[in-house]
Amino acid sequence: MSVTFIGVGFPISHDYSHEERSCWDSISRQIDKKFSDQQNLLISLTWFGPQFDNNEWNNLIELNTQGMVFDNLFVVATVDPPYLNITELQTVKNLSQALKVYYLGNFDSPHQFNFFAPIIAEKFTKYDEKDIVLRRLKYLYVNYNRKPKDHRVEFVNKLKETGVFDDGIVTLGKVNENDPYISIGEKHETYLELGNRPEVWNFGIPQDYYSLHNMAVWKHVFLYINGATEFNPINDLFCQQDTFKPMLGLRPFVINGVQRTYRWLRHHGFKTFNHYWSHIDIENGPVHDTIIDLIKYLKSLESTEILLMYQDMLPELRYNKDRFFEFAQEQKYRMENLFV
Repeated sequence: MSVTFIGVGFPISHDYSHEERSCWDSISRQIDKKFSDQQNLLISLTWFGPQFDNNEWNNLIELNTQGMVFDNLFVVATVDPPYLNITELQTVKNLSQALKVYYLGNFDSPHQFNFFAPIIAEKFTKYDEKDIVLRRLKYLYVNYNRKPKDHRVEFVNKLKETGVFDDGIVTLGKVNENDPYISIGEKHETYLELGNRPEVWNFGIPQDYYSLHNMAVWKHVFLYINGATEFNPINDLFCQQDTFKPMLGLRPFVINGVQRTYRWLRHHGFKTFNHYWSHIDIENGPVHDTIIDLIKYLKSLESTEILLMYQDMLPELRYNKDRFFEFAQEQKYRMENLFV
């Protein structure tokens, strides 16, 4: 083959490991078919960079030391955002000496695709609408946080400081024993039957890619607050699996993350719901403050008013669920036809 590959993916015991490797294999075949008479370098950005100790960065340097020169460089980001900064990415280009560079996956580029959607469409638990539609309100919001990233911890602290913590359901994982930790008492093993794997990156919160989590909560909650992977705006938007969970669960959502995601979702045919609280600048104002303002607004309403709002949203919530499966098929096609 005319494709040299550099990359280390998730261990085979982890979720997404098989799909990640299948994606690499598919891309390699497509490159070999389209650019068969050229020297090509494919680099997976999962855990790739000088900050990692897995030797993949050194492998790139070694290729350069050996005098390898490539016609085309392909960098692919699948399960993670493209973490290389501009300087590091330029170093990769220089080391490869490639004449052309192609950005695949989680890049704002002609070869963008969402890695997660096809997997979730296949593996996510299938629910009957009668089991997930909101009929009785107990919680204004749910905000699940497994990895304790700074913006998630800061938001949970603000929920407490502003007196709205008890109006919803919150979890927060921990790294160190003395870290703040919030659990609703669930175990990893609870989610094995839903297709997740146990004890992977154990932050004390169950890994749950493929379900709506605790159904005693989901059936009675109105708003989903997505604790996104990225918070500060980055050049290439990363839309992770949790973004799609409220669509499959028929819920409106807001995002503790990059606000451009709302526009990205609308660009891809999804409905967003911030026009229901248009007096709060969710998409441009301070992220944590505006979400807190939204919770306070919902708290000012009667339960019957929120249920009526939900009923008004329901056609668009159903549309989002249907649109997700269309989107997943579109992303699968893009992944399999990158250079058509």
